[in-house]
Amino acid sequence: MTAIRLPRPDPPPHPPARGTREKALTWIGSLKNIAGCTGALGGLGLTAAGVVGSPQWPLVVAALYAIGALVAPARRPAPGGSQPSVAELRATVEAQLRVLTGLAPTEVTTAAARVIDALREVLDRPHLLRAGSPETFVVVRTVADYLPTALEVYLGLPARYAQTHRLDDGRTPHDAVIGQLGLLEKGIRDVTEAAAAGDTAKLLSHGRFLADRFGSSELDLSDPSPNPSNTP
Repeated sequence: MTAIRLPRPDPPPHPPARGTREKALTWIGSLKNIAGCTGALGGLGLTAAGVVGSPQWPLVVAALYAIGALVAPARRPAPGGSQPSVAELRATVEAQLRVLTGLAPTEVTTAAARVIDALREVLDRPHLLRAGSPETFVVVRTVADYLPTALEVYLGLPARYAQTHRLDDGRTPHDAVIGQLGLLEKGIRDVTEAAAAGDTAKLLSHGRFLADRFGSSELDLSDPSPNPSNTP
């Protein structure tokens, strides 16, 4: 049986190869080189103070440089360019649904379509997907891994086996993938609500600013309780 592969976002491109000069300049400005140089200067200070004799001082300086370079943290790669765009994520989920249609039973396709509907809802509001946020991470991983992997594993099983084989918990693989898709749908909808909650907090904060700025006026966004004196 041929393995079924659903579309995924393209992996980020590899950074261009750097020449010897670029690598040398990068090393010179790195934390490891700075820490190594600091250690080497300490070795020279020990030599000048007479703590280290003249035959051994080159070895001591080199050893302290190496120790400083080893213990200093390496610079972490910049995250820029490592995340697919919203347009690419949207195109990927639409392609996943097209490939799935006709391959999986109607119930599985319907459950997957509900996940994709939930993804569409948040992808249609890209301002909610802030770079580096947990919500953005979950959306990207769902499109690139969680959703296609669950479906690929299921589609790789013989149809009769998927419908009739009983797992340890009594469910069939068909039941299991429906349950997983339900969890993914709920997870994405929870993510959308969490991301929107941040915008709601901004809206309420802006409303309080307007209320403070303009006082009691038609622009007051507060929700006052009814005035008993106005009650008929």
